[in-house]
Amino acid sequence: MLVFSVGCIGIGGEGDLQPTHYYTLTAIDPIEAGDNSAETVIEVGFDQVEVPDYLDRKEIAVRTGENELRYTERNLWAERPSVSLQRILTQNIERQSSKVLSLHALPWPDHSDPDIIVHLKFQSFEAQESPEARLLLKVSWTVQSTRDGTIYKQGYFGGENLKWDKGNYSNLARGLSNGLSMVSQLIAEDLDDVVDELWK
Repeated sequence: MLVFSVGCIGIGGEGDLQPTHYYTLTAIDPIEAGDNSAETVIEVGFDQVEVPDYLDRKEIAVRTGENELRYTERNLWAERPSVSLQRILTQNIERQSSKVLSLHALPWPDHSDPDIIVHLKFQSFEAQESPEARLLLKVSWTVQSTRDGTIYKQGYFGGENLKWDKGNYSNLARGLSNGLSMVSQLIAEDLDDVVDELWK
């Protein structure tokens, strides 16, 4: 009877109730801008951010082996990655560019008429536990003309040195946010180069 009673407590006891935690990605802090009122505002359109189906879900993907992963049950993204990635990267690029950019995420506003479009495709956006604890962030991008399809720039970020404290999902979200700031810095530099070439 004693074993049975302990088992009931373990199955239905309050100790089994675990809270669900939600995590968000964060953009870099706004940078105080100087007097740029005389500069031309360049409109840039963001195409839909491509994220693999197995990653575009609220459960966080954690790779446990070369061909094996698990999804978290009590630690979740607050929104689907395809939504948050587009918003965070848009904010970051505007803040990291040396130009006056106005980035439009989909759906573009009716009044917008961007000359440049950015396509982003994520190959990885997840954590890895084995053989070592690190973050997998791989993304490629193309900067292209909306007028004639000319490709101005192409880039890739592999994120080889991103780490996380295994089991610490706040640390995971912070680490991926930091990785995205590196990605957006590279894209901002590409856009700056394109603007210099087109509006010189």
